[in-house]
Amino acid sequence: MSLNLEAKKGLVKEVSEVLGGAETILTADYRGLTANQLNEFRKIARNPGIYIKIVKNNMLKMALKDSEFSVLTDKVTGPQILATSKENPGEFAKLIKKFVDDNEHIEIKTLAYQGNELDVSEIKKLAALPSHEEAIAMLMSVMQAPIQKLMATINAVPTKIVGTIDAIKQSKN
Repeated sequence: MSLNLEAKKGLVKEVSEVLGGAETILTADYRGLTANQLNEFRKIARNPGIYIKIVKNNMLKMALKDSEFSVLTDKVTGPQILATSKENPGEFAKLIKKFVDDNEHIEIKTLAYQGNELDVSEIKKLAALPSHEEAIAMLMSVMQAPIQKLMATINAVPTKIVGTIDAIKQSKN
């Protein structure tokens, strides 16, 4: 289906706005995927903050040109699908990595985080990042440890005194 000039301008504007708010972007070659597999990939976009769209190269290049991800402009070749995430790059990378692992016909072409191009293999590192909730839980456990040790030390003093008094009492009986 051919788009008229106004539709193309609207699409470029839409993609530019998405790229403006994106933290992580990825492009992938989707040749060889079936329609059902493409729909499965698009289902990832149902997660908040994730945008997935098949965009023609020229339009994607125009949108990338004015964004912080302009370093990727030269790497846009062949049929590509664009995936972006506004937040939580770890969760985004986990979803993408799982889909790529399950479908051999999709190939990640470019990956960028906060305007910096990353090697495609870095998706594994991004996927290993904890989610926001996991990171907060880890931080809270680290913050709790000194307090728990202090409380254990404070409780140990009276416990030892009581134990010592009890031992003295037992020895006198």
